[in-house]
Amino acid sequence: MKTLSLADTLEDQRLAPLLPLVASVWDDGEPSDIEIAAVCLAVIQNSELDLSCKEALQRWLDPSQPPSADDLDALRARIAGR
Repeated sequence: MKTLSLADTLEDQRLAPLLPLVASVWDDGEPSDIEIAAVCLAVIQNSELDLSCKEALQRWLDPSQPPSADDLDALRARIAGR
């Protein structure tokens, strides 16, 4: 199975409600444990997300492999509706 790029995961409409929260985690450059926990709680509470969505969100929140500047630009553009 091919792993999607981070930017490719943005096309899944089920992730759309959580994208602003994901973007806010990276606003200061590095997510805190509290910020990551807040997103994880939102994911747990969203019954529409399947395993592939959860894995995509987990990749967006991995501080050991942060999203590239291009990925963050794609995230912000998706939120803005571009």
